[in-house]
Parts: sequence; structure tokens; C-alpha cells
Amino acid sequence: MCLGPRSSESPALLISCEANRIPFVSQNLDLTSWADCLRAWPNPPEGWVAWYNRVSKSHYATWETIGIADALSLSLSPLEKNENILKTIGYFWSDALNCFMFGHGPMTPTLLDVAMITGLDIASPSPSAFKLPKVPFTLSSKKECTSWGAYLNRYMKTKGPVTEREHTAFLNFWLEHFIFCGPSLAPTKNYLSLAYELAKVKTGGPWWFIQLWAQLYFQNQIPDFPPLTTCTFPDVNGKDIRCTSYGQALYGLPGSRLIPKEAAGWFKIFFQGLDNPLFFPYTESANFENPISFRLGDFADDASTQHLYSIMIRPCFLPVGMSTSNRIIKPGYECYQPVVVARQLGLGQVPPHFFLHHLTASRAELPDIITGQRCYTFFDALAIPIPRDLRFSFTTDGFETWWSMWKTHVFRRALGPLLRQLDAEYDIPADQASTEGTSSGAEETSQGDSSSGNSERSTTQSQTASPAPAFKKTSITETPAPQAPSRSGSRTKRRCVKRARKNPRTSSSSQEVSNAKETSSGDVEEIQMPSATLDLATSAVAAAQMGCDLSSLLTFDPESIEPTSSKAGGEPIPSTVRGPLQRLKDLLSAPTETLIEDSEEAKGILEDIQLHLPMTLQVKLWPAVTLPVFKSRVQSARQRIALRHSQLPLRADIAEKCRRLNEKKAALDAKTDTSATRAELETLRKELEDLEERVRVTKQLIQDKEALVARSQDEAKGLTADLKTDLAEIRTLSNQLVTGKDEDDKAEIAEADRVRIDAILALGVFLQ
Repeated sequence: MCLGPRSSESPALLISCEANRIPFVSQNLDLTSWADCLRAWPNPPEGWVAWYNRVSKSHYATWETIGIADALSLSLSPLEKNENILKTIGYFWSDALNCFMFGHGPMTPTLLDVAMITGLDIASPSPSAFKLPKVPFTLSSKKECTSWGAYLNRYMKTKGPVTEREHTAFLNFWLEHFIFCGPSLAPTKNYLSLAYELAKVKTGGPWWFIQLWAQLYFQNQIPDFPPLTTCTFPDVNGKDIRCTSYGQALYGLPGSRLIPKEAAGWFKIFFQGLDNPLFFPYTESANFENPISFRLGDFADDASTQHLYSIMIRPCFLPVGMSTSNRIIKPGYECYQPVVVARQLGLGQVPPHFFLHHLTASRAELPDIITGQRCYTFFDALAIPIPRDLRFSFTTDGFETWWSMWKTHVFRRALGPLLRQLDAEYDIPADQASTEGTSSGAEETSQGDSSSGNSERSTTQSQTASPAPAFKKTSITETPAPQAPSRSGSRTKRRCVKRARKNPRTSSSSQEVSNAKETSSGDVEEIQMPSATLDLATSAVAAAQMGCDLSSLLTFDPESIEPTSSKAGGEPIPSTVRGPLQRLKDLLSAPTETLIEDSEEAKGILEDIQLHLPMTLQVKLWPAVTLPVFKSRVQSARQRIALRHSQLPLRADIAEKCRRLNEKKAALDAKTDTSATRAELETLRKELEDLEERVRVTKQLIQDKEALVARSQDEAKGLTADLKTDLAEIRTLSNQLVTGKDEDDKAEIAEADRVRIDAILALGVFLQ
């Protein structure tokens, strides 16, 4: 089974101006610029585990019901930061396609990764910030609680039942510190409404997740990467137990401080790509209990797994900006297009058709609840049937040809100078010093603009080698789906490129998206996309019927009866096609200038016979029959060539001035080089952070000891009072005791008895 269209249409392409927005293509690399981005990190502060233990006793069943129990359990363990991965992988992110552009092809976190790593609920309807309830109570913000510890001490109770207020405060802490990792580094009210919604019933950008995802998919590049099934995770008592999910296993991996040499090594891996990338890392899912709702091992018989899988491979709009009190993060959406990374879902990869880009902007802010509701339910009616005997294939069908063409454009910068920006001591080999093999017309965005005096050419100078029908580079203002009244103000509008299909087989909705008209000067005029293009029913049905895979319809493998033969492997060309192909060849043999002026006949021939041609041949032919789109650019190029030849003396003069300027700059650099000092400063800052943490811990210990001393003094006073009371009682009892010795009293008695005896003896003598 393949995820994507299998139709006569040529695959949609990356747009060159959007590809230029990938950071390593358009920016200089500076590892120190990422310091503030990674400051917030989801490590549990002191007291959090105890609070988790208290609240979980009352609400763990609720957490399981709403699908946040697994993600909450991850907060029990610290997560070591891998700065070398994080500070380099960000340069490969394409905010046009919401994916990483690596040398071996696009990759991105998918809903499958979210489910397998965090266990979060991906099946419930997307929440809307407009529909979140008003919280009936207030919680302290950064002004009152300046640290996480102060917030925790204020709202964590030690006895009594867990109230709704305490539960909301707990979940607000979790969302702000562990999930969204707010930049304030202290408690805020940004996600209070969402926390209250979670505490009531249900719901369902963080660098920590990107790190877990990257470590999982690039585990073969990490030295001494342990088997995930052998990793351990701390329970609520701090005892190491066996991991129950991929997320828990990944939390135990070691991190690393920033080392320029190691960072450059990771950048090289991402840039060059891997010969055998790991696209599907969940082959050991049977060894983990969670998430229990998605069990790959029971795929054929588990209806829940099949349902979740259909959601994972379905395009949709994901909600962003759940903060209702932060004016910077506004409610909106981001496009989710799994067709770009089908191999990560265990499916065959075809040249991706960026369906959502034909309908609307890749991202937008949402102005009201109605627009938000229509946006989030846009693809709910698109049900993708999943066969029970689905086989995970990881195969490709024309994708390598498509990607090899775009790789030369995206990765046109020389690798060596980029690595030198990351590691000043990097020795650039000869094969990394130049940009050999780049596609014609793909120039550096930083070159050529100043000499030509045309600032607009920097956004259109990169050549788009397109296997698709004719299109012109336009600059259409993106609008949200569905259409909403535009807001006035000075807010900068995002631009993206839409292509206008002229293929008669293309649906009307796709044609309406690209209603860009060319002015008499050859420029493209911006227009607004009509709301009719956002019709839910027609769009969903069109997307569902874009391809047909026999393996999902037949109960047997058709290859076992009649193996499919490839046209490229020697299948005879039909006689009805051979003639038009020869005519097409003759037309393409004409001078390039002729085809640039008019290629309608060649394009018409190709449109008539493209159903009978292999995809690899279509990829080669479509750019040739759409050469008129380069007319203005070719004319400009010829004019620039003539100007360059006439400016040779000027170039020589500029070169000499530049040489002298370089000498002056070298002298200036020798005087002002502060790289070593900055490195030392960064080290000192990190040492200061460590010392501040130690000071915080020491202060807490001092407070604990002072409290212990105070309690000891109070207890000593109580004991002293008890002693005095007991002593007085003993003295009273002592006064009741008879003094003297028994021997003395016996002597007195003996003396009296002796007197008596003497008297008796005297009487006896007298009576004689």
C-alpha cells in the first residue's frame, strides 16, 4: 500500500522560493544563537514527583480516559539535553512543508510518533482555543510566583482531597513546564483554560519532543545506543523499573553539552543523508505495554489500531496557539501532510502531491470560533479504509527520481564552508569546498542581487525543474481555511507559491486556487483565493479518489499470478504513442529559443500520451514542454551576460578594492576576534547556572536545617517544663518519707527493753 496519488497527474513539487526558506540555505550558521531557544527544558523541579504522586491517586483514571496518563508519567524523570543534535537539526526545518529536509529525503514527526512516544490522544476532535471554558478561579502568575518552586509550594497540598483548583494548577504546571516549555521559565496563565478543560473532562513545540524523535530515528548514528527494551525509568518512589513505552525508554538516553566538532558531525549527517535511513523504528512495539490504544502487533484484529492508523495517514489541520492569554501565540492551524513522509508510516513512498497547498495557506491565524470549527473538521469526512492484511513495505515508486532533482536545488550550498561556520577548526576537504553538480539556474540567494540592482530577483532566481504541468511562479497571499474576512493592520502576510494547472483532468477546485493572472509586463499579480476552493465535501472526496491500490481490493497478491512488468524494462511502445513521441522528439530538437517562445504543441502532445509513459520519462519531459515560463528569465539572463562582458574593467577594479578591503578586514579581525572569549563566556554562564542551582539547593537545605533547629528548641522547652513538674511531684512525695535508719530505731527499742530487764532483775534481787 502506498500513501499518495497514483493518477495520471504529475506529482506536485517543492516550490523554489519556499525551499529557500530552509535555514541552512538562507542563513549563516551560528550555534550560539540557539542558546535562548533551548533554555526551557522539562526537568522535574524539587517536589514535583511528590505532587504527581498525590494527584495521581485521585485522578489517574481520569488521565487514562482523556489520554494524557502516559505523557504525564514522562515528567517523573529528568531528560538530559543533547545540544549537538538540537542546535543543528533546526537548520534543516522547512516551515513551508512542516518537515525536515535531510539529504536522504523529507522526514518529520508524525501522529504515529506522537502516539508511540508520548501516548497522547490523537483521535478525539481537535480542541479550539475559542471553545475553552472560562476558569472560575484565578491562579498566581509570574508576578506572584517568580519560580516553579514557589508555584508548587503555593498550590500543592499535603493533606485532604485534591480539589478541582489544585488539579487545574497541577495540569497548568505540567502544560507550561513539561509540554510547551514556555519561554518565561516561570509559571504563567497562558494555558490555564486548557488545564481547566483537562481537569474537568477531556481534551486532546517543544524541543524536548524533537530530541526524542531525532534520537529514535537516528539511533544508528549514536555511539553505544542501547537496546530500548533494556532501558529503565523511575517510578513515583524513584525506583528504576522496566520501561512501558518508547517515550520512557528514550528519556533515559544520555545527553551532551555543545561541542562544535560533534555539532558539525551531526550537521554533516543531516546534510549528506544516510544510505540506509531508519524510517520505521517501531518494530519492537510488542515489548512495550503503552500506548495500549495502538498495537502494531495486533493490526489485523484490533479495530482501534486500524482506526488510529487511518487518522495518522490522513491530511488535516492541526490546532496551534491554545494559549488564550498570550497575545503573541494566537489560535490558528498548521498543515499536516503525511504524504511527504509515507515511509515513516510503513508505506510506499511516491512523489508527494501537496494536496493542502492547493487549497489554502500552510498556516494561518483563525479569527473566530466558526472559522476554527470548520478548519479543524475540514477532513473529518475523509475516511481512508485500511485493509486488515496491510503489509508495511517501505518501497518507492518514482520518488528517488523526484527527490534527486530537488536535492540538487535544496542542497546546492557547499558543505565545507557550512561546517567551518559550526567548527572554526574544521579542515575543508577538496570535495566539500565547491558546489559541483548543482542544478542549472540554482544560485546562492546571497549572490547576484547587488550587482543587478534588482532586489526582487532574489526570490525567483532559483530554477524549478518541474515534472508538473505548466505553472508560473506566483506570490499569492495565503488565507485560512475556510475564508474569513481579512484583518486590517500592519501585520506581515506570509507568501507562498501556488501553481495553476491547465490539465483538463484537474478538478475545478484545484484550478480556482491558483487564479494568478499575468500582467502585460510579465509580472504576476497577487489575488485572493476564492472561498469556493474550500468546499469540504468535494475536496475530501477528491482526495479519497486520487489513487487506487489493487493490493487493498484483492484478497491475493497479483504478483503471484501475473508479475507487473515495467515499461522501462522493455515493454513495447504502443503504435499510437510511438508517432506522437517521435513528433515530440522532433519538436524538442528545435532550438531552445523556439521552445521558449511557443511549446504549446509539444505540451499538448505530452498531455495526450502521458498516461502511456513511465513516471521517470514524464519527469524529464514536463520541464521541456513548459519552457515558456523561463522566457522572461532567459531574456534577463542574456541581458545580464551582455552587461557582465561590458563590465570586465569594473569587475577588475572591484576585485582589487575587495582585495585591499579583505586585508583591512583581516587586520580588523585580528584585533577584534572575540570567539575564544565568547566561548569562555558561554562556559562561565553555564558554570554560573550550575552554581546558582547548587546555591538554590544549598539554601533549601539551610532552610530545612533552620526549621529543624527551631523545632528542636520548641521541643526542648516542652521537655524542660515536663521535667520541672515531675521534679516538684517527686519532692512532695519525698517529704512524706520517714527519715532515719532502722538500726537506730532498733537500738532505741533494745535500750528500752534493756531498762525493763534491768528492772525485773532488780526486783528479783530485792525479793530474795
